[in-house]
Amino acid sequence: TSSSQLSVDITNDKSTLKTNVKEMVNMYNDLLLLLDNFTAVDSDADMAGSLSEDTSVVRFLRTKIKEAVFADSSTGSGSITALRDIGISLDQYGNVKFIEADYDAAIASSYDDVVTMLTADTSNENLFTVSNKGLAQDIATLLGDFTDSTGILTLRESGSKTELSDHQEQLEKLEVRMEKVFNRYLEQFGVMESLMATLDSTKDYLTSQFDVMSKVYDEK
Repeated sequence: TSSSQLSVDITNDKSTLKTNVKEMVNMYNDLLLLLDNFTAVDSDADMAGSLSEDTSVVRFLRTKIKEAVFADSSTGSGSITALRDIGISLDQYGNVKFIEADYDAAIASSYDDVVTMLTADTSNENLFTVSNKGLAQDIATLLGDFTDSTGILTLRESGSKTELSDHQEQLEKLEVRMEKVFNRYLEQFGVMESLMATLDSTKDYLTSQFDVMSKVYDEK
């Protein structure tokens, strides 16, 4: 999805809203697990440790996303000003937990305020809207900033591609040098093997000659 298309629409369907909030919590926790795997050095997970030497990016993303998710909405309403007011909080391990009873109570007593907090009572918002857009679109905007043309992930991806290309060229040159070194050692091994065979043959010849000479002297 391009940044110009990233938007949040409000809905008056309470069950859909609850489903979306739960999905957001699950996606947040999945993202944390993914970031942990990217920096882990002793994990069997896919691409584990791929960012173990670039943990600053992971820390930056983790911090910024956490700040955005748990920030006060620019359109707080009544007693509903943030996700913490609808049953969403962090556990001791940094994962997001969803307390359904608290959410249900907030929806029952302050549904309109919840919608205002999340969406500013607007639809079809996008990244370029300058007015207050609600917490949901603020979070979407932050994520879009990471991946736009000047975003940190876009720039890191571009830098990684350049480094990969450079390393590939260096690897190809190294492979050529290693092939030459291998062939040289292989040639040297062949020469040494031939020399050893010659020395063994010479040794055997001299040994036999000394034996003959010794027998001659023994017969005198």
